[in-house]
Formats: sequence, structure tokens, C-alpha cells
Amino acid sequence: MTDNTYHKILDYFRKISEGTKWDGHLYAVGGCVRDEILGAPIHDVDIAVDLPNGGVNFAMWLLHHKYLVEMPVLFRKFGTAKLCLRKFPEEEIEVVQTRAEKYTDKTSRCPEVVSGNIEEDCFRRDFTVNTLYRNIKTGEILDMTGRGVHDIKEGIIRTPLDPYETFDDDPVRILRCLRFAARFGWKIDEATMEALKESVERLSIVSRERWSAEFKKMLFGRNIKDSLGRLVEIGGLKYMNQLMREMSECVPEPGDKSLLEMAIEAVAKLEEEGVEDEAQRLAAFFGNIGMLRTAVRDKSGKMRYPRHEHVGGHMVSRLLKHMGVDKDLAQDVKCIIQGRDEDRVRKERQQKLQAHRENQQHQQDEKAARKRERAALHRAMLERHRRHARRRKNKERQSEKDSKEFESNS
Repeated sequence: MTDNTYHKILDYFRKISEGTKWDGHLYAVGGCVRDEILGAPIHDVDIAVDLPNGGVNFAMWLLHHKYLVEMPVLFRKFGTAKLCLRKFPEEEIEVVQTRAEKYTDKTSRCPEVVSGNIEEDCFRRDFTVNTLYRNIKTGEILDMTGRGVHDIKEGIIRTPLDPYETFDDDPVRILRCLRFAARFGWKIDEATMEALKESVERLSIVSRERWSAEFKKMLFGRNIKDSLGRLVEIGGLKYMNQLMREMSECVPEPGDKSLLEMAIEAVAKLEEEGVEDEAQRLAAFFGNIGMLRTAVRDKSGKMRYPRHEHVGGHMVSRLLKHMGVDKDLAQDVKCIIQGRDEDRVRKERQQKLQAHRENQQHQQDEKAARKRERAALHRAMLERHRRHARRRKNKERQSEKDSKEFESNS
């Protein structure tokens, strides 16, 4: 979405709401306002309606007046609707009610939602940089925390309420905090970072689907070491699933890093090389996961992991299916990981063949050397026989000559 399209959408809402009960009650909120101030590309538009059940009611009003392409998708429990305007059919817009939330079940991150005023809606949000509202009628930007605009310009991540309460209520905010900081290259406020570290165990209640979504955004995003790397440092990624826990505990050799730390380094290296391909990043992260199931100790006591890439390929295939990764992408990842195993086996075969050829050549060289040695000895022996024969013949000739001289003198 271009900035021009974003402002056209807001202007369109202003025009169609004039003189209606919605007039003055519509606000652009959250990420779009943040990105507008940053001068960054705007990816989506969220509209808050500060009237009871305003999100759903406003969406149905738009449908009734034929402003929509089709029936909006309604989430009545949260007072939210997703819709596409006829005038902007390519853009999905989310319309929400201003609401208040109450977290009563500590084993769940799903709150009780009730309609609330705009101030209650502001302070229930995750970070101050996401608490800004643009009044669609007047164009005024509301910064009710008094820190939103400042924190965006200074690059600071902090929570609008007490960070311990914020992360305890919804631990997904821990993941979003690290991801936002890495994405924009921002600093996390000290108090917020301290609360984040102490609240990390709350990640155990996050659903598999939400974990997968946040993990992929970090893995395919920027500054891997500042997002996933920091999450590993504080011991958070092990709460994603059992395999991540095992990777965090598995150290291939004494003194080595864990498989999880090695995975982060592998992906960070790809990022440094400018590789953004999702299959390669997933393969780099899970490339050694087969070590968890193939560890054996040899006669010398050293750990070996025979064909761990082959086993790892099958493990990753099942894991990515549970993570909701596209089937074709998961197959590509499996092929890349197992391809390393095939390359290793091929390389080992080539090394064995080369060693065999070198051994054969060495044996042939030794045989040829022995043959040359025997030939040299044979030649030396023949030369001795020839010298002996020449000396004997010379003696015989000398003897015959002496005999003839004796006979002639007598």
C-alpha cells in the first residue's frame, strides 16, 4: 500500500461518514499511524470506532450502503470486522471497536472483552509506539500516553502500563517486543527489558499457532541475532515446542554451543550474505536437528551423528507441518537438509575412491621400484660375469702367448 492510497482511504471514510452517527468517531490506529510518522511503507489500515460494538456495527452499515465488495468477516467476540471497500478492493481493512480488556484466567492469554472508551483502548495496547490515533475527521494525532510520538522518533520500545502486568496478561507481547526492536533497530526500555526477562516463563501458555506465526516473522525478518538470538539468550524459544527445548539442551561436543545457538548463528550468517529465501533460512535453522535422534558414541568415546541430515529431513517435514508451513516450502526445506546428507555421502565415497586409487598407485609404484631394483641387481650381476669372463679370456690369451714364446725360445 502506498502512502497516497492510505490517505485516500482515510479521506474516503471521512466523506462517507459526514453527517452520520459515525462522524467524528472514526480513527486510524496503531501500525499505520506509527509507520506514517516513521515515513515507512504502510502495510495495512486499522480503523477504531469509539462507539459500543462500533467495529461490527460500522462494518454492517458499510455493507448496507453498498460500500463493500462482499460480506465482511466478523469477529463478534472482539467487536472486530475485516472488509474490502468497493473503491479500494485490493486493500483489506480491519475495523475494531474501542474496547477494554480484563485477563482473569492465568492459563490463557484470551481476555474478557467489553466495549470501552478510546483511553481504555489506548492503554490496553502493547507498546507506546502503537498507541497513536489519527482522528479521521480532523486529521489530529492523539498521543494519550504522552510518549508515543517521542518513542517513535527516539526508537524506544516500552509499554503504556506496568510492563510486568503487560507481559503477564499477554506473553505474546514478549515476542512482539523483541521482533519490533529487531525490525526497526530500536532499543528496549530498561524496565521493559527487565520485566520481559522475568516474565519469559509465561510463554508456556502461548498457542502453537501464535508461536509459529511469531517465529516465522522473526526468522524471515531482519536482525536475527536481535530477535531470535535474544529470545534464546533469555531462555524463551524452548517454550515453543519440545524439539526447541531439546535443541536448547543438546550440546554436540563438550564446550560447544547448543544446537539452538548454532541454529541462530547459521541463519545470521545467511542474513549477512543477503540470503532471504525462506526455504534456505528454515534449512539453516533446522539443519542439525537430526543430531537429537542419531547420537552414538564410538570406541574412542567421541560422539558421532551418522546420517543426521537424512533423519533431520524427516523430522523437519513433520515439524513444519505442525507449524502450518506451506507443503511445497516444507518439501524444499527437507530436500535442502537431506541434500547435505547426500553431498556428504557422495564426498565420503569420493574420498574413499581417491584413497583406494592412491593406495593402488602406491602399490604399483612399489612394485615398479622392486622390479627396477631386481633389474639393476641383474644387470650388476651380468656385468660382474662379463668382467670375470673378460679377465679369464685375457688370462687364457696371455697363457697361450707365453706358451708360444716359450716354445719359440726353446
